[in-house]
Amino acid sequence: MRKTVIILFVLTTFSCSHLVECNQTISGFDLNNPYSETVDFDKFGDYIVYYASRVKGELSGEFFIKDIYQIKAAGKIDTLIRGEHYSNKFNFKYSPIGSVKEDLEFQITLL
Repeated sequence: MRKTVIILFVLTTFSCSHLVECNQTISGFDLNNPYSETVDFDKFGDYIVYYASRVKGELSGEFFIKDIYQIKAAGKIDTLIRGEHYSNKFNFKYSPIGSVKEDLEFQITLL
């Protein structure tokens, strides 16, 4: 039991999950036009193995994230997309399908 506590302490101490800099927010672009951005996490080294992408806000419409994840809603949305990621750069890509209204925030976290 003591080893488990020590391992959890070490992981939370040295991972960047508790640092604000490990979370990058993307917002303020026109939701009706395609948008892409490379989010740079260089200062955290090369040991990144996981990403989490959270989409929050109000939505009326449909879009793709990274040409893979299709999101469609009418109202409040809070969606989390997770997966393996072995780079300190994250290529964010947004592609609307038709008209998209309201306001969204995209938060990228690399661990």
